[in-house]
Amino acid sequence: MNIETKWLKDFMVLAQTRNFSKAAEIRHVSQPAFSRRIKALESKLNCKVVNRLYQPLQLTLSGEIFLKRAEKILAELDLLSEELQQQTLRTPLIFSATHTLSIGVFPSIVEHINKLPFTVDTQLKIADADDCANLLKHNHCDYLLAFSDPLLDDFHHDSILLAKVKLLPVCQANEQGDPVYQLSQPKSSVPYLAYQENIYLDRVVSKLIKDKGQQVNFNKMLMSPMADSLKMMTLKGLGIAWIPEFSLATELASQKLVIAGDEQWQPELSLRLYRAKKMHNKHSFQDKIWQHFHKINL
Repeated sequence: MNIETKWLKDFMVLAQTRNFSKAAEIRHVSQPAFSRRIKALESKLNCKVVNRLYQPLQLTLSGEIFLKRAEKILAELDLLSEELQQQTLRTPLIFSATHTLSIGVFPSIVEHINKLPFTVDTQLKIADADDCANLLKHNHCDYLLAFSDPLLDDFHHDSILLAKVKLLPVCQANEQGDPVYQLSQPKSSVPYLAYQENIYLDRVVSKLIKDKGQQVNFNKMLMSPMADSLKMMTLKGLGIAWIPEFSLATELASQKLVIAGDEQWQPELSLRLYRAKKMHNKHSFQDKIWQHFHKINL
């Protein structure tokens, strides 16, 4: 017997209202279409469930019996759906992020996930920025936490802007609390601690230096893929590095590091959460998670 669940819901509403017009309105269908669905139900059951001769209409004896069973069937289906959804929730949501974002931002993402009314397990894959982008492109992660990069333009329409972040040029301070190396001094010689080539932050800083490099003589000392590694080098006094501002709160407050250049040397980046294309057709609870991410305020 092939009975559609919508017919059960139709019948339950009809049993409550005892009126075809009101029931059709509640079920958001036309009255003729609603009547056809009730007749289809009766055809499958091979019996009448409503007596149309009365106003308001009455349920037949078979209808009264079927109503009790229909209520139990729908309740069981709702319970089963919840159980299956909870089972699905045990499958972790996989995030990817660079080392710097995994430390400086991802804990805030987890904090917001924990505010959801259901439990969500998460996994984090840490890699270089371009490798993280490839994880997203090949559906090896569900979400990517990253700075807005032209390489991710295909995913931009389905991403969330989390924050605007400045990339600050920092170095050690001298005894007077001034930067040891200053980008404001014309033709000064500055040791430069660079990001690894071919990653997004390197492209940002390299363009900045190219555009303004005639003002300063930069001497590239070393390269690293990680902002935290470059920060440690600046703490050792080895030169200037451009570090995301969220990674510098403690060092700037204690003046272990100081800003070495004014706003023209401080590019602003867009921090975004990207969603893999495989997540577009997932279950409703994952849509709830995605909508919840829109409320994040870093």
